[in-house]
Order: sequence, then structure tokens, then C-alpha cells
Amino acid sequence: MKELLLQLARHNAWANQRLMKALAGLPGERLDRDMGSSHPSLRATVLHIWNAESIWYQRLHLASPVVPAATVFRGETEELARLFVKQSDDLAAFVATASPARLAHTVEYNSVALGVCKTPVEQILLQSFTHSAYHRGQLVTMLRQQGATKIPSTDFIEYTSKKK
Repeated sequence: MKELLLQLARHNAWANQRLMKALAGLPGERLDRDMGSSHPSLRATVLHIWNAESIWYQRLHLASPVVPAATVFRGETEELARLFVKQSDDLAAFVATASPARLAHTVEYNSVALGVCKTPVEQILLQSFTHSAYHRGQLVTMLRQQGATKIPSTDFIEYTSKKK
């Protein structure tokens, strides 16, 4: 299981980095344009992904309470990209250094929506990676709706073929 989680963690970081490079050159108006998605804009969607990854990361480290990263962020797009990619890299580093016992451990945490929860670390990681992938798909759709033509692929199979 660890090898699979590590591949998914590294893919997640790679895919987030690729999309952030694509977003980096866009003017603020395009980043903040309401696209009618579950999170209205490109920037809001990136902030949401970053928040989720940071919350799960903090829970993995038994932090309580957790502080969503983007709630205190006031920087520019370049800084957002750097911090967001760093968060994804930190998740990958967590997996790389975790023992099998740590990955099988169950974490107890408080969820605003669900109250006290207990979730195995492996499931927390899978949730984080699949959640990010879901919203990366929304970012791609919003970019296409804005007329972007140079959108990098973030497919897992492309990641694995580039790593050989």
C-alpha cells in the first residue's frame, strides 16, 4: 500500500505544480472571474484545494484545532503557487517517511460538518489525493471555458510515463 500511496502523493504534487504553472501567467481578472463552478473562480478553486490538503496534513500531524492555510493567506499569485505546491510536496514527504504502522494508524479529529471522526491515515491520504484530482478537473474546465488552449495534462498515466 505504501508504494501506491507514494505514487499517488508524488503524482498529486506533480499535477498541482503543472496546473499552477499554467495559472501563474494569467491576469488577476481571469483568475477571479466567476465561472459558476462549485468554487466560483480559478483562484477560489486553488485556495479550496490548498485548504483541504493543509487541513488533512495538519490532521495527520494531530494538530487541533486545524487552521486552513488559505484563511490567513494574503499574498500574490506567485506566493500562492509556491505555498500550494509546497503543501503537496509536504504530503508526499509524509508518505515517503511514514512507516507501515503509521500509514495504518487511525487519526481522531473534529470535523465541522461531522463532529468527532476516526479515519485511517491511508484513507485520509486517498481522500486528499482524489479530492485534489476532482478539483483539478474543474480547473481544467474553467481554463477551457476562458479559451485557454495550452493546458498541461495531469493524468496519472502521463506522470508515470515521464518518470521512467
